[in-house]
Amino acid sequence: MGWVGVDSDEFKSRLRSLQSRSLLAEDLLDILLTTYNYSVVSPEKGEEIVRQFIAGGLDSPDAVYMLVDLSLKAEPEKTLKVLKNHGLVQGT
Repeated sequence: MGWVGVDSDEFKSRLRSLQSRSLLAEDLLDILLTTYNYSVVSPEKGEEIVRQFIAGGLDSPDAVYMLVDLSLKAEPEKTLKVLKNHGLVQGT
């Protein structure tokens, strides 16, 4: 994950220990639901998001990681701002 300045394992470790992971998931979902670049979310990924939401697992580290990845593809600047606000990446 060169886009956030940390490798994938370190980023996932930060996600696992993040207390506000459910708030982060909400922020990322907001980005995905309001983007004009919705084509980055494949039908399969959309179904996975819905499955995770229904199962109450949208704030799991793996689900949040998926939301981060999709959000970065759709709205990189907004996503990096959210990640910075949650302390997951350094400010520039």
